[in-house]
Amino acid sequence: MQKPVEAWSAAVEAATAGKDTDMAMAQDNEQAQWHVMRAYKSERAAEERLCDDKYGLKHFIPKQEVIRTVNGRKRVCMVPVIHSLVFVYASHRQIVEFKRNFYNELQFVTWERDGELTYLTVPGRQMDSFIAVCRQKEREVRFYRPGEIGMSNELVKGKRVRVHGGPFDQVEGYFMKVEKRRGRQLVVIIPDLLVAAAEVEPEYIQIID
Repeated sequence: MQKPVEAWSAAVEAATAGKDTDMAMAQDNEQAQWHVMRAYKSERAAEERLCDDKYGLKHFIPKQEVIRTVNGRKRVCMVPVIHSLVFVYASHRQIVEFKRNFYNELQFVTWERDGELTYLTVPGRQMDSFIAVCRQKEREVRFYRPGEIGMSNELVKGKRVRVHGGPFDQVEGYFMKVEKRRGRQLVVIIPDLLVAAAEVEPEYIQIID
């Protein structure tokens, strides 16, 4: 069973350190999209608030199974893949209102580009594929930081694909070799943050570019 990815991306830490990310430039305050966010105190508390029937927002926290010792007995537990990482699907305005009125322990993750802070978001199709891979139960999914599997070299060799059939039906990603894994893997990438990889049969693969 894989150990959790222990460290938040150094690039994310550097991008947000010491900055008031609520003052970053918003591309569109009213457009719902997947925002990358940090839950400073507790992913569990953030998840409980985000699940609230009245005030909650659509969200996703990547988790994986790990073995923990509880009261002297080993148990399989679901834990976040990266501490504090939360994806929230809503408009910027909706998230700001949620923070202001209900739960303020979430922070936008931002990048500095051309001297301005911009909110880090993930395209919808890419996020749908990532969630689908994380949630399926039939195949083992392993998680990596992008630098851990030689992304730059292997992406050149990898093929952009769409899966037809099986547990990853309609998922889009790369079909590529991953170090220390047998055969080629279906790889879905959240740029600069996280990679999910799982084995898929070649007969399900359609090369799309």
